[in-house]
Amino acid sequence: MPNVKFYIDSRNAPAARDTVARLLPDLRSLLCEDLGVPAAACQFAVIEVVGLEDQPAINAELHLLPGPARTPEYLTCVAQRLRDTLAQATGLTVAVRMSALDPQTYVALK
Repeated sequence: MPNVKFYIDSRNAPAARDTVARLLPDLRSLLCEDLGVPAAACQFAVIEVVGLEDQPAINAELHLLPGPARTPEYLTCVAQRLRDTLAQATGLTVAVRMSALDPQTYVALK
């Protein structure tokens, strides 16, 4: 289950926000394929923020449950694909951060 938030600096909105919003189906497909999860397990949000000028214009944060195949090396490759896709589509600098949730304490109701 990837819970993904795309934080877009307000100086680059609305164009970047709209581009990322249009990309959401493709980004979900990319992550579902790479992480081996169904689309129904995903939650995506695009959020406009005010940030500092020296920070990346887009910050993608992924929270996911750990799995045996989700090694740091594999997740780095997934993050690179996501970063490259966003950067190519928007022409902006992109940072991607991933963190694993604790499966013992994680609760989700849908």
